[in-house]
Amino acid sequence: MKLRPLRLALALGPFLVLVGCTKPQTEPASQSAPKKKPLENLSLRLAVVDDPAIAAAVVRLRGEWNAQTGAELQVSEIAEKDLARADLPPFDAVIAPSYWLGSLAERGQLAPVPDRLLRGAQWAGLFELLKLREAVWGQQAMAVPFGSPVYCCWYRADLLEKLGRRPPRTWAEYFDLARKLARLSPPPKRDGAAWAGTIEPLAPGWAGLTLLARAAPYAKHRDNYSALFDIDTMEPMIAGPPFVQALEDLVAASKFGPADPLRFDPASARAAFWRGQCGMMLGWPTAADPSQEKGIRQERDSKTASMRVGFVELPGSRQVFNLTGHTWDRRVEGEDTRVPLLAAAGRLGMVAKRSAHPDAAFQLLFWLTDDRTGPQVCAVSPQTTLFCQANLKTPSLWVEKNVPMPAAIQYADATDAAFRHEQWLGALRLPGRAEYLAALDEAVAAAIRGQTTPLQAMMNVDRKWRNITDRLGLDRQRAAYRNSLGLD
Repeated sequence: MKLRPLRLALALGPFLVLVGCTKPQTEPASQSAPKKKPLENLSLRLAVVDDPAIAAAVVRLRGEWNAQTGAELQVSEIAEKDLARADLPPFDAVIAPSYWLGSLAERGQLAPVPDRLLRGAQWAGLFELLKLREAVWGQQAMAVPFGSPVYCCWYRADLLEKLGRRPPRTWAEYFDLARKLARLSPPPKRDGAAWAGTIEPLAPGWAGLTLLARAAPYAKHRDNYSALFDIDTMEPMIAGPPFVQALEDLVAASKFGPADPLRFDPASARAAFWRGQCGMMLGWPTAADPSQEKGIRQERDSKTASMRVGFVELPGSRQVFNLTGHTWDRRVEGEDTRVPLLAAAGRLGMVAKRSAHPDAAFQLLFWLTDDRTGPQVCAVSPQTTLFCQANLKTPSLWVEKNVPMPAAIQYADATDAAFRHEQWLGALRLPGRAEYLAALDEAVAAAIRGQTTPLQAMMNVDRKWRNITDRLGLDRQRAAYRNSLGLD
């Protein structure tokens, strides 16, 4: 089989898909021949990991994909445990949690994004940190972003107005505001739930991530590249002052939260906010709200008649720890005080290195995330959010129906701003991530329950992280950590 014509067809594929095929000049029926589609008779296999909403959305679009390209598409749903296997299920492309990029790339199972696509307008329109950091492993772009939420701060705009306060810019302001909100006396709730100044996602699987999101502005100094591990020795830095301070802050703020702060994940925190149970919360909105039962919607309608929601980037810090001098420094004038946590959730599209049709597989991923198709696929999942400049034009597609347009625009602007910051922290995008985070979850829980001090809790994490690294292989983990930072 000659390969040159196929390469040409694939190279033209994204252009044909995005702008449509131009009709040739009309010819007599006897002289015209059927126009060959760019991927005629080709079949692709797409695996979707633990995201039935995205899988269903892609299935709905299969006919349109076939009509435009001529290619058949097989869609299968798989679990995260399938990605952990050394012999992956056979697929050409996979849509998986963002943090899986590291493990798959380290095993040499992914193909890099072709340079011609990186030079295109669609890639240029992606949010900066998504395309330059989260989709990159080492120094190569290895994935196509489908949306990756960053923590933001929700707040009751009506209550802040009553207090004469503005949204928090630093963690110190956040703590003070949580305390003042906790002292308010809102109308009684039918479900009997107690009022809270703030709610944070601290359930298992989320407590460690919330701690990292809080610690990011304390830990990311302009003169230090490392934050979680030493890039040369792989010694954990998790028991250092930035993370101890963040845990102390978290424990202090939890006193103004619900009676059982460790039971909330992002979905239940959102539901509590809409029920009018708190003045602030940490998380992100989603149009794919899983708690859409009729009763909850009716209760929301009555609550939202008087409450106004607002969104702001997660608070930052004017103080940052300098590893070189082992001192707390004040950020210089004009320096970012906010540092986003990347890959806490989110989805990436990746192409298998062993795919027989890698160019066509990347064309599929770009088609599924283009300006027209992207919202139909990505906005249906609570694990994604808007991810490119084009999405900023339709912010209401990415938030709950209760969110009015001005607040939806506010959230879109906050997300766009979060991905423009110079500093960032990755949410442990290396093999063993679940184990590292589980140790953090346990530390947060122990500190909140008063079973140990924040310092001792983080020292316990340090010990567990060393054991995890040793068991997985120090050299292997060091190489992965450096790749996660874009160093190798």
